[in-house]
Amino acid sequence: MTRREAVIEAPERVEVRAAPSDPALAPGEARVRSVVVGICGSDVHAYRGVHPFIDLPIVPGHEVVGIVEELGPDDGDLEAGARVLLEANLVDGTCRYCRAGVYNQCEHLLVVGCQTPGAMADRFVVPANKLVRVPDDVSDDDAAIVEPLSSATHAIRLADGVTGKVVAVLGTGTVGLLTVAAAKASGAAVIATTDLVSANRERALAIGADAAIDPSAGGPGEVADTIREALGERPDVTFDCVAVQATVDLAVDLAQRGGTVIVLGVPTDRRSIALPLVQDREITIQGSAMYVRRDVERALEIVRAGGVDIAHLVTGRFALDDAATAFAAAASTEHVKVQVYIDGPSSRTAGSNEGSATTDHSRASSDRARGSS
Repeated sequence: MTRREAVIEAPERVEVRAAPSDPALAPGEARVRSVVVGICGSDVHAYRGVHPFIDLPIVPGHEVVGIVEELGPDDGDLEAGARVLLEANLVDGTCRYCRAGVYNQCEHLLVVGCQTPGAMADRFVVPANKLVRVPDDVSDDDAAIVEPLSSATHAIRLADGVTGKVVAVLGTGTVGLLTVAAAKASGAAVIATTDLVSANRERALAIGADAAIDPSAGGPGEVADTIREALGERPDVTFDCVAVQATVDLAVDLAQRGGTVIVLGVPTDRRSIALPLVQDREITIQGSAMYVRRDVERALEIVRAGGVDIAHLVTGRFALDDAATAFAAAASTEHVKVQVYIDGPSSRTAGSNEGSATTDHSRASSDRARGSS
């Protein structure tokens, strides 16, 4: 059976092509029909050709909700027809990190859509044990947010939780907004955020931040003072969701004595750190990479409880055939979360975010002879 797949062929070049026929399933594998696939920050880095761990060409896509079509031998507790989302880290299960339960640090880690072919296709194949059943009371739109939200719940767990803590979130793109939502759902006392884009600052306030600050309004010291004033004190935890030099500097400058800086953003190159401050204030600098199953389960719990309003997140919807336009949109400052619906956004899906800033680009492009909307 013919299937389509989107491929990032080279920087800023995405093509949708006919893929080879479906391979036979090995024991423990599942074939999944993709329904909706989100474009994440790593996908955008790959699209720009700057991701340090992704080589092109690649079929992207790991923020996926789909339907199990077929299962290989030893298929576990899933069945054909099950609606699922993906835990995207593929691990060996035997290295010291896997044995210790921190398999997101597996010595042979591969990520679906980054080092192996992803889900931005009609169908994809993954180990069945990496699929998580989607409860009936969670929509496809909401379920598609669980995977990126898992990165935020993982970061919060690495910070030893945020209950009652003062929190700063630097950068409120998708990961930053989801970190705000997860921190709010996890009992943070007060949350201040920064973003250069005014619309993102408004979204941060709508999703649960207590303050949203423009980091370009004043020098680095002034911005830190403004954040501290908004919080009432220095933050217990700062989540750097950008990881450029300016945010690394700001995060360290903000940190209280004994405070923690969690780096969620993917840096595209080396960054310097004000080591005298880190040493003198006993600041902990903690990287945060992906997640493990309990972080996914926590993210799903937050989504089921209504802790994330996707009306403030999903700003563009496209059909698979319009993947090139979808990636260009995701790489722009006009969008936060862009999702690709394999067969095009349905009227039910488009209506689920009624009142949001979301545009159904698939329908618009169809109405305009497939031109960009």
